[in-house]
Amino acid sequence: MKRANALIKLLKYASPSKSKIVFASVCSVLNKLCDIVPEILIGISIDIIVNQQHSIVARLGIINPFYQLYLVGALTALLWILESVFEYLYSIAWRSLAQEIQHNLRLKTYATMQDLDLSYFENKTTGGLLNVLQEDIQQLEQFLSQGPNEIIQLTVNIIVMGLIFFYLSPVLAFLTLLPIPFIIGLAYYFQNKLAHLYESVRQSSSNLASHIAYRLQGITTIKSYTTEAYELTRLQQESDLYQEANHNASRVNALYIPIVRMAIMAGFIMSLIVGGIYALQGIIPINWYAALVFLTQRFLWPFTSLATITDMYERTIACAKRILGVLESTPTLYDGNNTFDITAVQGSLAFTDASFSYSNDVKVLNNVSFEIPAHTTVAFVGATGSGKSTIIKLLLRFYDPNNGLISVDGHNIKNLKLCDLRKTMALVSQDVYLVEGTVADNISYGTFDASRDEIVAAAKMAQAHEFIMELPLGYDTKIQEHGKNFSGGQRQRIAIARAIMKKSPILIFDEATSAIDNETEVAIQQSISKLSADHTIIIIAHRLSTVRNADTIFVLDKGSIVESGNHEMLLKQNGAYSKLWNATN
Repeated sequence: MKRANALIKLLKYASPSKSKIVFASVCSVLNKLCDIVPEILIGISIDIIVNQQHSIVARLGIINPFYQLYLVGALTALLWILESVFEYLYSIAWRSLAQEIQHNLRLKTYATMQDLDLSYFENKTTGGLLNVLQEDIQQLEQFLSQGPNEIIQLTVNIIVMGLIFFYLSPVLAFLTLLPIPFIIGLAYYFQNKLAHLYESVRQSSSNLASHIAYRLQGITTIKSYTTEAYELTRLQQESDLYQEANHNASRVNALYIPIVRMAIMAGFIMSLIVGGIYALQGIIPINWYAALVFLTQRFLWPFTSLATITDMYERTIACAKRILGVLESTPTLYDGNNTFDITAVQGSLAFTDASFSYSNDVKVLNNVSFEIPAHTTVAFVGATGSGKSTIIKLLLRFYDPNNGLISVDGHNIKNLKLCDLRKTMALVSQDVYLVEGTVADNISYGTFDASRDEIVAAAKMAQAHEFIMELPLGYDTKIQEHGKNFSGGQRQRIAIARAIMKKSPILIFDEATSAIDNETEVAIQQSISKLSADHTIIIIAHRLSTVRNADTIFVLDKGSIVESGNHEMLLKQNGAYSKLWNATN
């Protein structure tokens, strides 16, 4: 990916308003013109004082030199006012445009992330992804609010000033312009030099953000093992790397302005001396010599902004490439073409010779086949790593099997629209995700039009109503970040209520009662038993007491189903299930 193309591609994703770009650009141009003209008026003022009735202004019919000066003063005041007005307008316009692009880009980047497969997130850190959504997009906003205006004004400065110099004296123009190729070459050299340095800065920033986010999530473990000093040392090491990367980039960038200043000095001195000689020889008028001396520095000095522009540009390109890395990622799971009416789903499921391995190529499932009739309760048990949770991920099409077929009511799930497929299933996982808001908001999450009566009914079914009513504000109690103001068992019961509220024909409980006491577990089992009359229920559990009433229990070992049957049948076989039961009871 060419570096310049990265920014152009990114702006296409953001779809900025063309009319706003034109308006902001015009204001930047007019602001620069109003900034240049007063320097010319200095030469005209000197011309008035030297030539009086024979000055340039006198040719307009104003003979009195005092009136001429008044006119020049009024024009200067008007230009300064207009310059301020246009500066205000372009500042507002560019910032508004940058914020609009930032807003659109953040939404599109987040939407793309949401649509990507779970496999995309396997090798990504939370801190790194947050960096893309926050710091990288914010860096783009900072560049767009300043960079385009700087570039436009520098371009206008070169064109207008160059024309003025060539009009007054081609020789002086050539001498003044002589340092510019050197300055541009220097800017190009520093741009290439900074490119890889800012890549290192962005990577170090991402690593630092991930390090901090991960430690904050594990603050309980850090405190319980009294490793605060150790973690502070680790953070210092990561922060030192980030500081060093920034220092290397800043050191190279800081060299630019002093070197450019020497080039500007050379151009200024040549203009000063040669222009003075021309004025003494009468080749150019004294008033234009004075104006040229002022204009030379005004002409060359803006080139120092190339350092700022280059710095911002390289930072932005590094960020743009990371943002595009997300936006140009495509899901590997393609939506099916067939719609699926949830109201007509019975809930029968089947795996036929399904095999699966994650990105490390280690097989997790090996030619697994089974059938689950509608409105039955089945369970998957087995040692950790035997493939139980992988079956759920394949059912929900978080991943596709490497080979084999998975069907719901006889329909190959690859042919179904993902949204329709996932509406047929309600998942309660061991790691409960609670959203910001109230208890009621969490129970009705995904079923946003639910009434309070429906929410309460679902909570009662999940054995959550009693503890909710003991909360300070009941169902309107706010849930803190990650639900840390609730116990693990309370969070799981809220998640179970949410699944019940979804009213999906298939309910999946993945270690959903692992943090619940025995008494509550028995009550939830009774509720599940009631739900089984018109739901297909899948339970994954280590605690075999949770699944003993299931219609069918599938025993997994190293990715294969080694036994199946109900609780009594499996105990009689005195096989893998019997060993698991005896080990846990």
